[in-house]
Amino acid sequence: MAGCDLAGINLTTTTQSAAINSFGASPATIPTGESSTLSWSVSGATTVNIDQGVGNVALSGSRVVMPGSTTVYTLTATNPAGMSVTATAQVIVSGSTTPPTPPTPPTPPTPTGFPVINYFTASPNNISPGDTTFLSWDVTNGSVSIDHGIGLVSSTGVTIISPVMSTTYTLTATNSAGLSTRSTTVLVGGSPDPISFAVIGVTASVNPPFISTSCPTNINSAAIITVSGPGTVTYRWEDSEGGIKPTENVYFSSAGSKSVNTSWPVGLSGTFWVRLHVLTPNETLSNQASFTLTCASAQATGWAGTWDTNWGTMVLTQTGNSVSGTYTWDSGHIEGTVTGNVFSGLWSEAPSYNLPDDAGTLVLILSPDGNSITGNWKYGLSGGDWDGSWSGTRVP
Repeated sequence: MAGCDLAGINLTTTTQSAAINSFGASPATIPTGESSTLSWSVSGATTVNIDQGVGNVALSGSRVVMPGSTTVYTLTATNPAGMSVTATAQVIVSGSTTPPTPPTPPTPPTPTGFPVINYFTASPNNISPGDTTFLSWDVTNGSVSIDHGIGLVSSTGVTIISPVMSTTYTLTATNSAGLSTRSTTVLVGGSPDPISFAVIGVTASVNPPFISTSCPTNINSAAIITVSGPGTVTYRWEDSEGGIKPTENVYFSSAGSKSVNTSWPVGLSGTFWVRLHVLTPNETLSNQASFTLTCASAQATGWAGTWDTNWGTMVLTQTGNSVSGTYTWDSGHIEGTVTGNVFSGLWSEAPSYNLPDDAGTLVLILSPDGNSITGNWKYGLSGGDWDGSWSGTRVP
């Protein structure tokens, strides 16, 4: 890169390995339905992850787990260079039953685009108060989190839960392309059904739907989102030309409607549409809100500006339909009115600026793109042939 001298720059690298100082479970043996505490201490790592659904954790800490069967937990610590070390801790569950085996997912294609949630299930999905159940999931091409305090988890896993009331769990998978979600509900006998939070309506609009202006211009669009209860809606705007806006969120404190809006730069005449794509809590597409843009010809910018003409540099100003200005030939003046793209007026020059010797009639026509003029002039106000031509181009 021009002007960039890398000579003399010292680069510092690190080869410090991550170290797992301790990792264990206490107690190491538990009866069915009881819990154990995982504890760990790590140094020299940028990320620490524990499998079996625990997910990413701090360099040191503890986590209560309640495995349904004897389980080996693996802690992986990774340093800034990407080098990893592992350690394991086992929790033996006496008299336990084996957790359900998740269904074998189909072999996914090479990961591209949005994350793919191959499955997210609760088994069993109907329990009595105080009982436990298992959440199982498998995700391709995304980082994974589960709500209700479970947090970040590995892309494939099983975790034990014991909700005190009927609860809907939502898994969210994200990557650079966007996000995907899936929910599963655990019904707890004797408890009320979980409050349903869903988008029950979304309507997009562009106002006005017919626009005539100079281009490029910003088109303003809005959408009304209606929900059935409190929660956060994740959405993005999409348009007919393949444009996708960044993902945004809007929070609802109760059931009702809210308006969201955005603007789009458009540079060509035509008929287009925009829509709102709700991603969570339930994927929903709005209507395609159409609008027609007519890019006014550049003459809409008027006659004002600087022009390079065959009679020298001409500088014009415009107020409404009135145009006036100067040009360099004999310190000339020009003034008149415009109708559409036609200017009709008078020119006058030194020394007298008077008819008929130093003034006369002028007609100019502005090109459709507004960047050139052509026309004719003559002495005096009488009829007859034109005495000469007048042409020029707009100076940027």
